[in-house]
Amino acid sequence: MITIPRLVIFTVAALFFARAGLAHSDENLAMNDPDKMAWTLFLEVNADAKTQENNNALFETWASDGDTFQPTPTWPVTANPLALKPRALSLTELRAHSAGGSAVEVVPGNKTGKNPAEETRRNRPAFDFIVANNLYKVSGLKAAYAANKKLSFPVDSIEVKANWVEVSELHEFNGFTGTLADAQELYHVNSVGDKHYALVAMHVISKVVPNWTWATFEHKDNPGRCDVFGCKDNFGAQPAAVAPISAVESKQHYPDCAKTPELTALFQQAKIDPAFTNYCLKGSQADFTDDTGLAIRLSNSVTEKGFVAQGSCMTCHGRAAFDDTGKMSSFAGFDSVSINLPGSGNAQVGPINPNWFWVPQNPPSMPMLAGDKNIVRIAQASDFVWSIPFCAIDDTANPPQTTSKFCSGK
Repeated sequence: MITIPRLVIFTVAALFFARAGLAHSDENLAMNDPDKMAWTLFLEVNADAKTQENNNALFETWASDGDTFQPTPTWPVTANPLALKPRALSLTELRAHSAGGSAVEVVPGNKTGKNPAEETRRNRPAFDFIVANNLYKVSGLKAAYAANKKLSFPVDSIEVKANWVEVSELHEFNGFTGTLADAQELYHVNSVGDKHYALVAMHVISKVVPNWTWATFEHKDNPGRCDVFGCKDNFGAQPAAVAPISAVESKQHYPDCAKTPELTALFQQAKIDPAFTNYCLKGSQADFTDDTGLAIRLSNSVTEKGFVAQGSCMTCHGRAAFDDTGKMSSFAGFDSVSINLPGSGNAQVGPINPNWFWVPQNPPSMPMLAGDKNIVRIAQASDFVWSIPFCAIDDTANPPQTTSKFCSGK
């Protein structure tokens, strides 16, 4: 297992930001000013990496799930096209589970304006960690489970999940009626063949702190952008807080997120597609709960459409795990109830529940104590990275299964 001592975290983090040309004075920026941290990462992952073939931002040159989870994982060395797949959680329904009972199953949607396409990419440190530890295949996950060693990505690991809408379908998504040239002024646009896609949303996470940093961004014109619990950006937006229009998901538009002088200065320093100034930080997350014990929620109106009110990036990804068979131990982090109805209570928020990873042999009925000898492990945490249990190829099958119905960009 690749590990990096906690003592060098801040040194590595400082070098990481120096590479981006965005030095900071607060060594614990991720915890003390998570919104500033979010924008610093946004500017790094979206740095201009154009080629003759593509209008790439830096993250688009990184390894996609398709590059990572295959019999021979390959770091991309040529111009990377978009790696689009249906949005992982575009449709859900209650289906019979093979082990008995019923459970939520992810059913991939299609690439229309109503169901934006999605891709997940990771930088080289994250890619190398997955490959070096054989976490791209089921046999490797089974071995990791048997070894029962904590998986911990290097502190300079970054992952990005991006959502795209075909420019010709933006009118269905948000009422946009302009030309391709107009879209390229307002959106970061890239192409696959003769089709052009507009970036509408993205999650950015980094391992600078043990539980990762969490931030979600949306284009300013996304309908329902600040639903259901508002937008909060104490570093880059003025005003810093925007109240939700509705307590449920809506299609209403919100005011533009005007940038603060501090963020404007960072944009001026960065080499970046000017269209990225049209994106807004919906929020960032640095903990499971606030100082009063209330669960912190963070959801994107595109990525988590259908369960925005129940979303917590950190909690959901904290549930990312696999069992002794090398398969994911829950259905995309949802409990075994339908999520088609608002408020059905199946997407968890708040601290990690030990019952996701342990079951009791004898009382107590809910394991809560490290070292308790009355509990049995049922899942291995994949360090907040859902792609591992979602996308690991089944190399134990004959022939190996290189695709998964659950590996749809999550």
